[in-house]
Amino acid sequence: MQTRRIFLKTLLGLGASLLPWSVFPARMGEFLKSELGHPPAILQLPETETKGKGETTESLKRTAMDDIIALTAPEMQGRKAGSVGEAKAAEYLISQLSLLGLKPMGTPEAGFAQAFTIYPVIETKVNGRLTFRPGQSKDLRIPSANILGGLMGENEHEMILISAHYDHLGIFEGHVYPGANDNASGVGCILDVIRKILREGKTPKRSIVIAFWSAEEMGFVGSQAFVNNPPFPLRQIKAVLNADTVGNGFKGDFALWGDGENIAVKAIQQAAGQYGATAPITPPGGHNSDSVSFASAGIPAVTLMTRDWLDKNHTPEDTSAILKPEQIHLASEIIYQALHSLAF
Repeated sequence: MQTRRIFLKTLLGLGASLLPWSVFPARMGEFLKSELGHPPAILQLPETETKGKGETTESLKRTAMDDIIALTAPEMQGRKAGSVGEAKAAEYLISQLSLLGLKPMGTPEAGFAQAFTIYPVIETKVNGRLTFRPGQSKDLRIPSANILGGLMGENEHEMILISAHYDHLGIFEGHVYPGANDNASGVGCILDVIRKILREGKTPKRSIVIAFWSAEEMGFVGSQAFVNNPPFPLRQIKAVLNADTVGNGFKGDFALWGDGENIAVKAIQQAAGQYGATAPITPPGGHNSDSVSFASAGIPAVTLMTRDWLDKNHTPEDTSAILKPEQIHLASEIIYQALHSLAF
């Protein structure tokens, strides 16, 4: 039997250990109604043992473009962290991880979810691109969650983490910011990788953790929350491969954020070379992605992106129309090969 839980209510229960607040339920309801125009989202949390063989088979057949279309659908409302739209995206991701038979790696109370809280933010435009700046730290925090699943290896206590952030910018001035490239493309890429591994049916030597971060657009809040309160010891993570904006530009023209001396960067660059692609280290130039949270903790990490990732970035034009399925497939193959060299 499938169980239905109220997503924000679950986050409230988990978030209580992070921040005591007594007026949260009423305030959150007001926030959702006034800012989003919808009641709190209902999150389906499928029980792993109840998945049907047919449903699992269908999930294994899905492609990155299927995931991108699902995550950029109108009801996702741009997936702003802490919003109803993001809760629906989390529901979708949890259902996929469950159908694929992955082990829940979040907090014990929430299965695949790891709850944390975020401060409200203020939308602003810089050079025509929407971005967030911090709101008042005294304001009420909003709950959100990372989504975590695992494929256990022969050595369960050594892990390679593959990740992508699933949040985006939401709705601003009546315009939906779909975030197809940033970063539904990265999420689809990571799901493609794990589906390929599961179709092969081989047990990795090291465990593989799949992580979908929230609140990246607010300053890597989700990945930093994971690093600050990991559900398992950080020392078990041997490398992090992060995908962010991998769907546009010229085929095979990629770039990396990371330290060129670490094993994650080397694994990606060697894999890219196998496919005739390029993936040089690129100076962040004031930008970055969730790999930085792990690098600051001394864990080898890298972010794969396209060289043209800024095109249409943080605008309503970041739709599936600008994506190139062959580029996303190539990014998936590169991460797959890099993961294979590190985990198998």
